[in-house]
Amino acid sequence: PRDFVLSIKPPRSVIILVKAGAPVDQTIAALSDHMSPGDSIIDGGNEWYQNTERRLHEASQKGLLYLGMGVSGGEEGARNGPSLMPGGSFEAYNNVKDILEKVAAQVEDGPCVTYVGEGGLSN
Repeated sequence: PRDFVLSIKPPRSVIILVKAGAPVDQTIAALSDHMSPGDSIIDGGNEWYQNTERRLHEASQKGLLYLGMGVSGGEEGARNGPSLMPGGSFEAYNNVKDILEKVAAQVEDGPCVTYVGEGGLSN
């Protein structure tokens, strides 16, 4: 994790997609040991909202930004882009908004991504 994290120009934003529960906590622990205040972790996996809220708090204690992000679309999303529903740190969202808008599905009125709010609303 160290070499990976340090290969990214600060402020860093790392998106993870791992199995819900303990694997997310383990991944965050491994990454956050090498991250700096102002860096962001974005969890794109399915998760219980209370875990997302706990992780938001734990990340903020380290000076990190945390964003839970629902990803929807199945096979169609894999081909044409997913619908993305990020929530948590608005600052983290702003750091990755341009990237998310490019990878999200596109419809007539824009990309299928919107910030859904603070806390564990997103995934």
